[in-house]
Amino acid sequence: MASYSEAFQPPDLHCSSNPSSERPIDLVHLARKTMGDKDAETQVLGLFARQARQCVNQLCGANHMTAQKDRLAVVRTLYGSASNVGAFCVSRAAKCLEEDPNDGILHDALSEAVLDVENFISGLSR
Repeated sequence: MASYSEAFQPPDLHCSSNPSSERPIDLVHLARKTMGDKDAETQVLGLFARQARQCVNQLCGANHMTAQKDRLAVVRTLYGSASNVGAFCVSRAAKCLEEDPNDGILHDALSEAVLDVENFISGLSR
């Protein structure tokens, strides 16, 4: 029988233990959030794809004259919505960019993660 401390420890959520989390969208996570409603999943993914593209475009259009707090607000918005839909690659990239918002390599990584998610979502609707 497991000890009390083992029974009530949070599960290890390492990505390699959950094949769904290795995809651009963790569909298991999304299904939990939408309570398995496929129509809701489709709507949420469409909204997220548009929002993510808009955020990346805002960040790419931002220059050094744009207030850092405005850029951070966009990154935080993207981080939160990505985490909610299960786009963990995007949320990790956004979190890194939040810590160093002027790093061009991190901007590129975020853009690439969003593109991967957009392509994945597009593939789901075929």
